[in-house]
Amino acid sequence: MQKYGFLALLMVAMLVAGCRSSRKAAKEAEGTEVTTSVDGVTTTVPEVTTLKASKQSSTAVTKVAENRQSVRGIRSKLNVALLSGSQMSAGGTLKMKRDEIIQISLSAVLGMVEVGRLEMTPEYLLIQDRINHQYMKALWHGIPHLGAAGINFYTFQSLFWDELFVPGKMAPDASDFETKKQGDDYVMTLAGSADSDAMLKFLVEVATGLVRQTSVSSTNVNAAVALDWTYSSWTTLGGKPFPTQMQMDLNSSNGLTSARFTLSRPQVDETMGDIRTTIDTNRYEQVNIYRLLNRLFK
Repeated sequence: MQKYGFLALLMVAMLVAGCRSSRKAAKEAEGTEVTTSVDGVTTTVPEVTTLKASKQSSTAVTKVAENRQSVRGIRSKLNVALLSGSQMSAGGTLKMKRDEIIQISLSAVLGMVEVGRLEMTPEYLLIQDRINHQYMKALWHGIPHLGAAGINFYTFQSLFWDELFVPGKMAPDASDFETKKQGDDYVMTLAGSADSDAMLKFLVEVATGLVRQTSVSSTNVNAAVALDWTYSSWTTLGGKPFPTQMQMDLNSSNGLTSARFTLSRPQVDETMGDIRTTIDTNRYEQVNIYRLLNRLFK
């Protein structure tokens, strides 16, 4: 089951990378030309302008911000169920400390034996394969496709905490989005990305400001793929709503993969100590990210 959750994360990262680069180009193209003269040499260059926020974007971002968790730590039991193909499920735990760590462990044999761990901190990404005694640990800027695109811990933190995000920024603002009202939802996309072959979209409930779905899609004929990350069954933690179900639907040339992540008895944990994983290098072999991904995607 490890491969499905991690595959979802990678698809988000790599598709959002396309969103970010196309958005940057679009914003630069919107600027007017400016002529400058230095030492008698005249040069005309595009002036980069900042997009202004619409009233709807400002309203939507404000409503989402009101739901932002104020607690610093959350832990929960976790069940991951594969909904397409072979029916499979695995138990585990999810532990998160705001701005410090996201740690997912998956277990087998009635939850008594940990088989794998995915750990993200602001500094690194760690994948531990306890069955094959292998691990991959890398700094974000050194991970292919992610570092150059501004994808890091804070991107994934927003995904797991059900928040808006913009690649390369710690906190988005209203000017980052183009917003339309569609039925009971605000449909929010990255400003300037309409002509891109990759799209990042959020569905935000107008009445509550809850992010109901994050969608990433690519229309590139060589790599057409769509991923929907849908939230439901909110509970209350620290006086703020928090989803207890997250469903991933990944549609690619390999077909549809659907998995549901169910949190049971999530609770606030403000006293969580240092839970970072220490690897025993005498027992575990460090492998290249490409080698590990080849194993996970078989």
